[in-house]
Parts: sequence; C-alpha cells; structure tokens
Amino acid sequence: MNDTYKHSEVTESDTTLNAILDLIVEGTWDWNGETGHVTRSPGWYRMLGHEVGIFQENVFTWENIIHPDDYKRVMAHFEQYITGQSTQYLIEYRCKKSDGSYLWIIDRAKIQAYKADGTVARMIGAHHNIHNKKLAEDEVCKLNKLLQQDNMSLDNLIKINAKELENKNQELEEKIREVDLLSNIDLLTNIANRRSFEKELKKEVLRSRRYNHPLSLAIFDIDLFKNVNDTYGHKIGDDILQKLCKLVSANIRELDFFARWGGEEFVLIFPELTVKKALIATEKLRTLISQFEIEPGLYITCSFGVTECTDKDTIEALFQRIDKSLYQAKSNGRNRIESL
Repeated sequence: MNDTYKHSEVTESDTTLNAILDLIVEGTWDWNGETGHVTRSPGWYRMLGHEVGIFQENVFTWENIIHPDDYKRVMAHFEQYITGQSTQYLIEYRCKKSDGSYLWIIDRAKIQAYKADGTVARMIGAHHNIHNKKLAEDEVCKLNKLLQQDNMSLDNLIKINAKELENKNQELEEKIREVDLLSNIDLLTNIANRRSFEKELKKEVLRSRRYNHPLSLAIFDIDLFKNVNDTYGHKIGDDILQKLCKLVSANIRELDFFARWGGEEFVLIFPELTVKKALIATEKLRTLISQFEIEPGLYITCSFGVTECTDKDTIEALFQRIDKSLYQAKSNGRNRIESL
C-alpha cells in the first residue's frame, strides 16, 4: 500500500480523510470485527438515495439491503474470504435504494487486521456503481437470444421499446413482492408468520456464527387463553391477539424479529443479545403485557421461555430447549420467564 499522505498529527489526517470521503461519489465501508461497528462514507448513502447517516452502523444494515436473489451468493463469497478459503473479496450484486428499486454495484474489500483467534478484526471495502453497465449487458444478452432464436429480424430488434420492457419488468417485480409479502405475513395480527420466522431464524443463526455475535430466542403464549375465548367469545379473542401484537411490536428493537408461531403462541429473535440481556427485554414485555388493559376490566398475562444460541446448536436443539423453558414457566405458575 502506497503512503500518499504523511501527516504529523492525527487531527490533520482525520480532516483529510473525512474531506476525501465526503467528496467520493461511490461508497466506502469500514467494519470493526471487534465491536461489530461499520463506518460508511457519505457517498455510500447518496449512491443509494438515502439521507447520510440514517441507518444504524452495523452489518445488519448491509445485509438487509442486498437483493433476496443475490443474498446467498454474496454471503457464501463473504464467508469464503473471511475464513481464508478465498484470497480475494470481489463480487457484483444488487442493493436496495431508498425508492425500493435496486442498484447493481461491485463490492471490493480487504482484511486489514486479525484477532488472536484468527477471525477478522478489521475489514475495509468499497461499493462501486455499475448499474448502467449491467443494464447494457442485459440488453445485449436479450437481443442475442432473440437473434439466435430467429424470432425477429435485426430491424425489428432495433425498434424494441426499452421503456415498455422496463415497465413490464417493474410490474412483475411488484407482483412478486406482493405475493411474497402475503405469504410471509399472518393476516390476523399483521406480523410475520411461522414460515417467515423459520426462514429468518436460519438466516440469523448463520449471521451469528459469521460475525461471532450473540443470538437469543424467546417464545411466549397467553396464559389460559382458552378460558378467555370461552368467556368473552372469539371476536374478543382476536382483538386480544391484535392488540397484543401491536404492544409487543412497539416495544422491541428495530432489528428484533417478532412472529406468530400459531394460535396464541409467539416467537421473538433477539440478534446481538446474550441470554442475560434477552431476559431483561422479555421481562419488560411481560410487565407491559400484564399491566395493559385490553378491554375495560380485561387484562391478560403471558409466560415466556428464553434461550441463547450456541455454536453447536441445531435449529431442532434450540426449539427443544426453548419449549422446555416455556413449559417450566407454565408449570411454575405462569406470568413468568424461565430460561435454559
């Protein structure tokens, strides 16, 4: 690496670096593997149409904007590089912009330091806008395919209305997103359903191991909910489920994942929380729920099971442990939290 600048004071070098980063059109990023903190340049935000500094400075921000069709490929490439299976990190993929569209970028990075255990301590990279180049390549491929199929003359190919094709593709993508949303949402409570939760949990377990972050899981259900339904009717029962979900959703972090497991049973994923911190979070929820007046004179309570994911845990092992925790909470009097 060439030493372009040689400053005598740290403040001088900081001033130069910040000025350069503010001028760079493309986006740079700096990941601290010790803390999980990610610093992104102003250009990174501008390239994607976002207000500078609007996102949390962690790896979740990056992973959450990767196009779903590119996600597995990008994560596989990233893991191969940080585990030493590959000597280079260089990959093209799509990132979500502020207007919901996707931008093709090329991502380059290099590890700068390692921890004592051999895992990454620091990694610096840059995102470069290659969207127009990719669109041009795609158009050439489409034209070549049509020519090879001999379905049109060259004159007709030239007259293709590119804007019309783009609109059709956009309509199709919107329909796909709509169908995907409906298949992942519980229609009664408007939170994630069991199918969506299972997908998210697998992703979070992999992410926890990739970045060496803690991960905790909670399951809870409404105590004696059958009695509530029998006494007040199923309409009130549905209202309780809806109001409970709104209450919980308003009192968890943005990066937490909340889903309906089935019936009156719900699950929570707590990324980057140890079991000790997850117990604090669930105790807050348990108290809020027990004090919340659903209808005049109507209160409910919930029992919780909490556990932390280990390096050796399978999804099945996690659920066996958390189910056992919930069973203990029920057996020990309900309206309480147990952890294994």
